[in-house]
Amino acid sequence: MAVSQLNETLAATTLSDRLENAPTEEQTNPEPFTWTCPDGSFVKKILQRGSGLDKPKEGSTCRVCVDVEPSSSFDAGTHFQNGINQSVELILGETDTQFVELIEKCVETMLLGEQCELIPAPDLMKTFTDCREGLRIVVKLEEFTLQRDSWEIGFEEKWQMAMHHKAKATEHFKSGNLFGAALRYAKSLKLLVTVKYDVPLEKTKEYVQAKKALYSNLAACQIKQKQYRNVIHNCSKALEIEPDSVKCLYRRGQAYASINEFDKAKRDLKRVLKLEPANSAAAAQLRVLIEQIKAQNEKMGKAMSKLFI
Repeated sequence: MAVSQLNETLAATTLSDRLENAPTEEQTNPEPFTWTCPDGSFVKKILQRGSGLDKPKEGSTCRVCVDVEPSSSFDAGTHFQNGINQSVELILGETDTQFVELIEKCVETMLLGEQCELIPAPDLMKTFTDCREGLRIVVKLEEFTLQRDSWEIGFEEKWQMAMHHKAKATEHFKSGNLFGAALRYAKSLKLLVTVKYDVPLEKTKEYVQAKKALYSNLAACQIKQKQYRNVIHNCSKALEIEPDSVKCLYRRGQAYASINEFDKAKRDLKRVLKLEPANSAAAAQLRVLIEQIKAQNEKMGKAMSKLFI
């Protein structure tokens, strides 16, 4: 359901509550209200409607209860260290696992006191449990702090927030948490993009270098996750800032090779070797690439020859 429809429904419910003896929507419509996240990651089924108009935003400190059943089929230590089946504190934006990101996205749509069932997309559900029947996840928003909108936050504060996420991302990358690292690098980059027209002159060089590092580091996560087109995009953005970045040329070359764009891969790897003739990794990758091109040409030659038989 569209956001406008959701607001209309909530407004109608608020109005009906003001009328004496008027039946509530729950009485006239026993079916729970459902809403699908635009990115398709989950469906929210409202079990108990909340009150007010405000909703949590990134940075809000929330008191939530996340009930998961069967709890024996869910590894809370891996997915939700805050703790399930109890009231816990959750700071929106401090996501480090895929499950917490899902909870945060759901909480950002909730009103105070709202309780809902969160139904992850089937592919996501498989990452949280081996239970064939899946999990029943119920989230209740008990309280939260109000936060300013993004446009109300100035450059310096956003810069500090971006550097905070960048540092956390690097910690996750070193520990092997690629999901948390990629998510934090992306958040840091998003914050810097929103202040591109507000950068103080004396901070310009540092700002540009930070953006370049974030594009590069995000690509380093994504190549391990086999998100090759994202790698190409982010390396290309970094190379716009620093055209001779060996790391970005090498990663982009690897990504091009992985999606069979051999000519572009060969160009990037040769560029790496021109900048660093002793780069053994690039030399080895180029040898593999030349063999792949040779095999592809032989296969194409055989296919073409059959056309003339």
